[in-house]
Amino acid sequence: MFMFCSLAASSLTCNVCDFRFVTCLSRGSTVDCTGSCFKTKAYLGSLPFFSKLGCQANCQSAVNKTDSVFSFQYDTTCCTTDLCNSGSPVKVSLSLGLGMALMWLLNAL
Repeated sequence: MFMFCSLAASSLTCNVCDFRFVTCLSRGSTVDCTGSCFKTKAYLGSLPFFSKLGCQANCQSAVNKTDSVFSFQYDTTCCTTDLCNSGSPVKVSLSLGLGMALMWLLNAL
């Protein structure tokens, strides 16, 4: 007696956005993925500038890499659960937030 096992490629759902600055500025959606979801965050200096979300067959995490075209620093994280690459929008640092509030107050006077 022979036993046959069929292995089906498991699929997960990933968020997709080509350019995300606070919200997705391109056509944001979800996609079925047979690889891993990923999120790449680009930084301007030490401040988060924009991010990209998607699916990659062979995702590789990266920390403090530099883009060869625009010289942005970036981090890429890979994950393997449904919608795991949603994350939070751009966070403003405390000093930048206080500086912006001070400028607004001075401008209001």
